[in-house]
Amino acid sequence: MAEKRYTFVFLIALIVALCATYGVFRAFNAIRAGNHVAMAEVVVADKDIPEGHLIDRRDLHTAAWPAASVPAGAFTSGDSVVGRVTRVSVFTGEPIVPGRLAPAGTGGGIEVKITPGKRAMAIRIDEVAGLTGLIQPNARVDILVNTVDPAAGGKRVAKLFMENMRVLSVGTQIIRAENGRAFRAASATLEVTPEEAERLAIAVGTGSIQLVLRGYGDPDSVRTRGATSNDVLSQLRAGPTVTVAPVVDPPPVHHRAPPARPAPTPVAPTPAPTVAVRPSRPRPPDSVTVQVFRAGKVSQQHFQRDSSVPDTASQ
Repeated sequence: MAEKRYTFVFLIALIVALCATYGVFRAFNAIRAGNHVAMAEVVVADKDIPEGHLIDRRDLHTAAWPAASVPAGAFTSGDSVVGRVTRVSVFTGEPIVPGRLAPAGTGGGIEVKITPGKRAMAIRIDEVAGLTGLIQPNARVDILVNTVDPAAGGKRVAKLFMENMRVLSVGTQIIRAENGRAFRAASATLEVTPEEAERLAIAVGTGSIQLVLRGYGDPDSVRTRGATSNDVLSQLRAGPTVTVAPVVDPPPVHHRAPPARPAPTPVAPTPAPTVAVRPSRPRPPDSVTVQVFRAGKVSQQHFQRDSSVPDTASQ
């Protein structure tokens, strides 16, 4: 009887555990379903695509994109994009949308960069500005015309003619001189309106044209009255006069002798101590001669002095 009771309790516990496990599993699935983001396949650029580029299949790939943030009109198939030309640059990982592509059937070239309603006009520019890379495509420039003004007495006048013009391309063109010899000249293609193209053609025919590069994001317009040769001369005359000294050869360089050292101060010599010197007495001879008188005869006898006897005379 006890064994049946234990078996019944075990079955009840097993059923409760299974029900709890199933409930936790459904709760986790519900949480996961709530955090799930719907994804959609879109065509994105596999690498940076420059403007005016004919798109190839190697330039594209499909990627999962959050459905809520897919750009309007984004392509979902690469077949719809291959063979189209880009109007603007497309960066790596950016979805391909119709606004970044030229109309279907448009070939590659500068025409895809022209804003609707405007034209492209090529003019010769300063070779220094063109060859040193100062003027680049998509840069903004001002057009400076340098011409002779008959109303000002034939004086030369420089004036900003047009402002904030977009550069479409920069290159070189072949121009023939009066002698028929051909040479290369720098040129720039500007985006202009039809009215601006007419005025620019007149300016090119009446004087020289220079492009003045504008800073990035500088939309301000300026009004100038133009500069004449009198303005330049007046500014030169108003400036301070600088006198240039004549060039004089530098004097010869002499090697300087080292400075003489000061003479040492003479020092009086210290007198030596006085020492009393006793005069030395002559040493007595070693022998003595004695004259002997005998019977009226005189004879001499020599006697040798004994060295063991002290010399009292020298003490």
